[in-house]
Amino acid sequence: MSALNSLPPGPTSHPIVQLLRYSFRPLAFLEDCARWGETFSFRLAGFGDMVQLTRPEDIREVFRGDPAILHAGEGNALLATLVGDTSVLVLDDAPHSRQRRILMPPLKGERMLNFFEVMQSEALTTARTWAGEDSVRADTAMQSITLRVILRAVLGIDTGDDFAELEDSMKRLLTEARHPLVLVMYNLFPPKRHANSRILPFYRLKRRFDECLYRVIAKRRAMAAGQRPACLLSDLQEMQHDDGSGISDVEIRDAVVTILAAGHDTTALSLAWAFEQILPRADVVARIEAELADVCEGQLPRPQDIAQLDYLDAAVRESLRIRNILPFVVRVLKDDFTVGGVTYPAGVILCPSIHLLHRREDLYPQAETFRPERYMERKFQSHEWNPFGGGNRACLGQAFALYEMKVVLATLFATLTMTRPEGAVSKPVRRGIAVGPSDGARLQAKYRNNLADA
Repeated sequence: MSALNSLPPGPTSHPIVQLLRYSFRPLAFLEDCARWGETFSFRLAGFGDMVQLTRPEDIREVFRGDPAILHAGEGNALLATLVGDTSVLVLDDAPHSRQRRILMPPLKGERMLNFFEVMQSEALTTARTWAGEDSVRADTAMQSITLRVILRAVLGIDTGDDFAELEDSMKRLLTEARHPLVLVMYNLFPPKRHANSRILPFYRLKRRFDECLYRVIAKRRAMAAGQRPACLLSDLQEMQHDDGSGISDVEIRDAVVTILAAGHDTTALSLAWAFEQILPRADVVARIEAELADVCEGQLPRPQDIAQLDYLDAAVRESLRIRNILPFVVRVLKDDFTVGGVTYPAGVILCPSIHLLHRREDLYPQAETFRPERYMERKFQSHEWNPFGGGNRACLGQAFALYEMKVVLATLFATLTMTRPEGAVSKPVRRGIAVGPSDGARLQAKYRNNLADA
């Protein structure tokens, strides 16, 4: 059902034109649409009627709403092309809750903290590479760090032929998935019709990755339970559904790819944006360096230091506010739902707008200014600061991503002096469904002291 006539005002151009505008300049499109009001609607060809919500109180109503009425998985159907039909990202209702319970424990708590050494080791490898170059792309290096870390966390391996092939094929696969016209291509080449294509690169690379991953799954199943390394894959193979049946290989594949893709690329882009925001601010850099010197006592950061780096944590959160990776999240209505005093019918897609929420002057005075102190002055609720979404669909990897960002940034700031090249400009551009820096957040680096040799 189309509710276009009863929806809030918005652009009246053809849905194909709106889709192209959003594909090429996503943030500019949203900001232009905001002239229609705090709540507005648009229609992207192939994706339906979308109502953008920018008021915190409206977003809170959606995040607290009945998940049976507000389907996020259905709205994420595009992602199934990569993560599979049993991924927690594309499921709703009981299946979603079941998969979420399975994936939650390995991504937080003590298990997460066990990856400090590999996170720091990868950061130090990057520091050595950067110090020998005139100018480097931060996004490329961050993608390498986060991919290697998440592969180890998920599969429990960091060397060997399987690791090398999975790393290489995932890099190539995600390069295809980052195409700026991915939303257009989803309409032109529907997965159900083209999944077996031997011509389209994405599907060829996906089959190559899956073949290797299924080999790893089979090898791990052949091992005795007590011999399996501590990782998400081992956890999944030991888990059971409520009826006592085991997790199928397809479900395991989809869970693994979900964490690999979502836990790698978005974190890498967030780190790249953090450099873009922090490095031009000498005062922010000075405070980060002073905090590191005080907490870490002139040494490389230690595991116990990370939780004490309050200003660095605030800088990370402020970067995620200004440079959010996903402009909005979606909820497909399965029944009438009232938000902000307006009742919307089934079929409408409600979209809490992360980008526009984070630009509200009444919530973030001088919203365009990078000011980490905001997070030391007050605590923002999930309906006020939500780069990781919210409600029952809040990102499973939020704690892991924040921890990894702080470990990597703390290590690099303790080791290197970094600056942005003169005249460098990073414009927000589409990277698949995400938004990344046009220049990769280029930077220059040199060794600060002998910590790089630690």
